[in-house]
Amino acid sequence: MDARVSKLIELTVEALLIVWLGYLTIYQNYLLYNWHRGLPLPSRYPAIAAGILMGFAFFWYEWDRFERESAERASLPAGEGSVEQETAGGPENESE
Repeated sequence: MDARVSKLIELTVEALLIVWLGYLTIYQNYLLYNWHRGLPLPSRYPAIAAGILMGFAFFWYEWDRFERESAERASLPAGEGSVEQETAGGPENESE
């Protein structure tokens, strides 16, 4: 499995968790602050829609960031992206 597919699976699972937790948080907060005893429970659809929007926004942001990083890595010449450059061992310290 290449990195793109594994990242897609990872982001999908994270987005589904955010959808679920976002829905639970929004609906629970609505019930805590706006709902009173004796009234019928309000509709869950607005909270579900908000959770889905949160998950979609997270997935889109993270996938776009992943695509930009992979494009930057692909545009670098061979060897520059894989090895970190040393800062302390620059040309000024070669005479030692």
